[in-house]
Amino acid sequence: MLKLLLLSDLNSIHTKKWVAGISARGCSVVVFGLSKPLDDFYNDLENVKIHFAEFTNQYGKSRVGKIKYLSVRKQLKNIAKEFNPDLVHAHYATSYGLLGSLLNHKRFLISVWGEDVFSFPKESIIKKWIFKRNLRKALGIFSTSKVMAEEAKLYTDKAVNVVPFGVDVKVFKNETVEGVDDTVVIGIVKTLEDKYGISYLIDAFNLVLKANPTQKFQLLIVGRGRKAEALKKQVADLNLNDHVVFTGAVPHTAVPDYFNKMDIVVVPSVNEGESFGVAAVEASACEKPVIVSNIGGLPEVVIDGETGLICEPRDSNCLFEKIELLISDNDLRIQLGKKGRENVLKHYDWEKNVDLMMNHYLQMAKK
Repeated sequence: MLKLLLLSDLNSIHTKKWVAGISARGCSVVVFGLSKPLDDFYNDLENVKIHFAEFTNQYGKSRVGKIKYLSVRKQLKNIAKEFNPDLVHAHYATSYGLLGSLLNHKRFLISVWGEDVFSFPKESIIKKWIFKRNLRKALGIFSTSKVMAEEAKLYTDKAVNVVPFGVDVKVFKNETVEGVDDTVVIGIVKTLEDKYGISYLIDAFNLVLKANPTQKFQLLIVGRGRKAEALKKQVADLNLNDHVVFTGAVPHTAVPDYFNKMDIVVVPSVNEGESFGVAAVEASACEKPVIVSNIGGLPEVVIDGETGLICEPRDSNCLFEKIELLISDNDLRIQLGKKGRENVLKHYDWEKNVDLMMNHYLQMAKK
């Protein structure tokens, strides 16, 4: 049985999916996270044990505060010594990557996730040195998208393997939603943060209402985040309260249902560190036409004019025009949705992606 020590955020849906997929294929997995889990997800998984540090989440904290995670080095070394893993895989090239590199394991792997490769090494010479050092220590380097792999290659001569973070196509699929009337529902499923450009979608939605005064529309915003109140104020200032629904946080198991309530899905990210675009892939799997920003990994998962439509970031007028196009052409909406699902089945089927990762693990374990 392959023994894997995974270093990653225990509360990330990405971590949970990887652990579930890998353990189901017979791996013995120990997961170490800097913060304790907020639910009992891992309790139901066979061949999985978790460890964590009593470490306060440092999201948005100072760099001095973040470096305190090095205090868990001894704890992690004891875990690794007891478990004696075949592979150590750090998900995130900076924090977890640094901790993993300090274990000096001969089969140490790193996955870049986004801001760790797009932003961190550009912030100072020291951070660039740390980032390059972590990659140098790794036997294998992985990325979920081609664009992120190319960025990582600026700091290493090693190959960067692309393993997409796909979706469960048996769960994310087109289904009829009961009680749907003739209202056109435009929606997004995303964390409510500035980097995801939701304010631009709200402005575009306002233009849609003005251009179509006799038609019924709803903007469905699914998710929570630090910008929730600011976005709600923007909606109120534009007198859109009767047309916009904020759901707040929803469990990931409910996300397919929300996508199926939407006629058009918009992912207007302004984040240059947009690593992959999971939300766009999930929407496409549900046969929904998607409009995305031309930034990061988003144009990689959406083929403009074939599986969706693309706008430049921060362009509310473009979002408005693309939404208008889809409103006026139901056949185009259906066509883009069906082609989008075909693209997901070909490239982003979660089971195939996990099998690809397992193949890499088995190859790395022999080195």
